[in-house]
Amino acid sequence: MRVTPARLFRAALAISLTLSALLFFLWSWRWPLLGDASLIHYIGFLIQRGWVPYRDLGDMNMPGSFLIEIAAMHLYGTGELAWRLFDFTLLAIASASFFVITAGRASSVGGPSAELGGPSFAVSSQRVGSAPPQQSEHNWLAALFSASLFILIHGRDGLAEGGQRDLTMAVLLLAATAFLFLAVRKGSSWSAAAFGLLSGVALTIKPTALPLSLLQLALALYVLRRQTSNVASRFASPAILAGLIGPAVALLFLLREHALAAFLAGFHGIIPYYASLGHRPLSFVVLHSISPLLPIVIAWLVVLALQRKVFNWSDNWERNTLLIGVLFGLLNCIAQQRALPYYRYPLLVFLLPLIAIDFTTATAQGGPSFAVSSQRVGSGRAASALAILALAFGAFVLAPQSAILIHRYRWREIDFISSLQQNLTTLGGPALSGHIQCIDSISGCGNVLYRMRLEPATGVLSDFLLFGAVSDQQPPDEIPILRDTRAQFASDLLAHPPQVIVVTSHLHIDGPDNFEKLAPLARLRQLSRRPLHPPDAMVTNPYRPLVEPRRNLRKLPYLRPPPAFGCP
Repeated sequence: MRVTPARLFRAALAISLTLSALLFFLWSWRWPLLGDASLIHYIGFLIQRGWVPYRDLGDMNMPGSFLIEIAAMHLYGTGELAWRLFDFTLLAIASASFFVITAGRASSVGGPSAELGGPSFAVSSQRVGSAPPQQSEHNWLAALFSASLFILIHGRDGLAEGGQRDLTMAVLLLAATAFLFLAVRKGSSWSAAAFGLLSGVALTIKPTALPLSLLQLALALYVLRRQTSNVASRFASPAILAGLIGPAVALLFLLREHALAAFLAGFHGIIPYYASLGHRPLSFVVLHSISPLLPIVIAWLVVLALQRKVFNWSDNWERNTLLIGVLFGLLNCIAQQRALPYYRYPLLVFLLPLIAIDFTTATAQGGPSFAVSSQRVGSGRAASALAILALAFGAFVLAPQSAILIHRYRWREIDFISSLQQNLTTLGGPALSGHIQCIDSISGCGNVLYRMRLEPATGVLSDFLLFGAVSDQQPPDEIPILRDTRAQFASDLLAHPPQVIVVTSHLHIDGPDNFEKLAPLARLRQLSRRPLHPPDAMVTNPYRPLVEPRRNLRKLPYLRPPPAFGCP
């Protein structure tokens, strides 16, 4: 095999991307379970202990989030290492899906064929209905670029993003798309069924996945109808029937738990209220959705503009399917309006392979030497050069930089969790099960209870359902879900006073962070006809937990009655 500048460049790209991605696994396998995933993990634990979701445990997540969490706990175990293995499994599935998707070279961004003599990263696009694409020595580059950057962006997003439900949904949709491509390329009914199954499971995590799956299936069936007969029986039926399995399992779960009515009630209670919190400006949401890739995205749009393909749909259905996925991911970010890091995963899983395919195809006009055939000048030369520079930036700048950021996370510094666990062990340890209450959401209290296998005194696990948010347009007493949750919470505390109450400083989702949510606890007596006795101890400081015995509770300043129940 002759060594050329193009081969050396590809090898350098591959080495940098691969090493950077492998460093993520090396440096993150001991990360603790934190954030949203820890709360859903705890809810999964409580469900297995007999607590009824949506009825005993108020939460806005769909049944699939809990079922996948429980399945992962049974498959991998219940420790923090097990959760890292689950996270790694998702990334491995995503990587394999990238390789399947890019094998078809779903690109229409122009460039001459290899016959023009320039070193090429590209192979010709597969025609609809043709034989499965042959693996080229160049095909792997787009897949490796996509997989490595997706892994590294996920890692640089931080410890709290491991195993996030949006990550799981994104990987399921990506894998479903890969199976859909295989169904069309190979005429495989089993691949069509796999597409339906994975799409249905993604639907049980967030129903917003349904429009994407329907559009993808409709596009594939349109293509297949031109190539084969009996499309409905060979492809549509397996996909649709398999797609019903996930929702059917979720429905059976709700029926078994006698939680269907409470789940449906959430659609006009907790779900719309939660959706109204923490909104960001549209410009911030859009920029945040692509922020790690912003220079690459800009370069990609310029390449498309130079090729006059920015607003054109391709005659390659696979590329159109990826474009639909990109549009879905962007609308998904905009609709949720909070710009949390894991909201962009459904966008990235479709955007990254599309960008990588377009870049490697555009480089057909020249290798690292920028030598271009005389038949193509001007915009073709500029597009090729810019694509090469963008690939180099991703491999030699973004990938190593992300690996360094991952290494700099101080994952050992979990003072709140370790200190709180030590304090609760001193206060009674296992004897506190059923006699402890967290006034928290994702700051770590639920994480500690899960570590110690303690059950809470009440099913209120999210503090914003008690105190509202600073962005609320109405007082808490006028918001039905807050009013009902506070009344039930007060009733439960009065019926079964906890021995310990743990209060963290931060109010989920958007603050404040100064313990303003603590004062309303003193007003619980005003919600009942009889006084609420204080607990035996209250742990308050999120960084250095302070345990106050009962005799000192009345001296704490935050027990003075505030002017109103709620945060200003």
